[in-house]
Amino acid sequence: MKIAVIGATGGTGRKVMERALELGHEVVAIARRPEMISPLKRLTIRQGDVFDESSLVRAIAGAEVVISCIGPPSNASPVAAKKFLNLRAGMNVMAANFSPGTVMSEGMPNMIAASQRAGVKRLIMQSGINLSNGRELSPVHRLAVRMMRRIFWKAIEDKSIAEHALIQSELEWVIVRASVLQYAEGTLKYTAGPLARINPLGALPFADCADCLVRAAASEPEWIRQVVNVGR
Repeated sequence: MKIAVIGATGGTGRKVMERALELGHEVVAIARRPEMISPLKRLTIRQGDVFDESSLVRAIAGAEVVISCIGPPSNASPVAAKKFLNLRAGMNVMAANFSPGTVMSEGMPNMIAASQRAGVKRLIMQSGINLSNGRELSPVHRLAVRMMRRIFWKAIEDKSIAEHALIQSELEWVIVRASVLQYAEGTLKYTAGPLARINPLGALPFADCADCLVRAAASEPEWIRQVVNVGR
């Protein structure tokens, strides 16, 4: 397939690009700063800004599916997340200091509109397990999700708007909610699927999340219009 990756310079985006190429797909890497991406065989590099719908239309032209790897500029690491769960005093201060911006809530409607204008029918969105209400998780993990939602409520709100926009669209969408991510070697040993029971604080390599996103784009038709959890 020809897969467009929006946010190709981020932790997951780079790994999605690498995994898709490894599996034989053509890839269009889209970033605000395309000069940060090195040329490779079967890789097309284009400039695009999620705040500019017209730039996205040009960037994704000719693609069969779009994978969105955009996200806030700062995310908690697994170690930081566990520390947050052990801290009660100062929690509100930490939450207030985490400002994810509106890249998800503003960017997703532009990606949806651009996909429709460019004739791309499928859009895969990377999201987070903290968007879950926790009903599919164990009691302990539900508690972890509730506490993390309190801490990162601004990011949750931003991603929630983006998820809702995609769900309401007519595209063949898949939302992939990952556990906390880390820079580590991928193992391809992870759990993924609608309502999959995962550990929200179990560190998942970016590479494994990327593999799940490529699967959602190219080889898991039963995931279409489903929310998929991925983790360990």
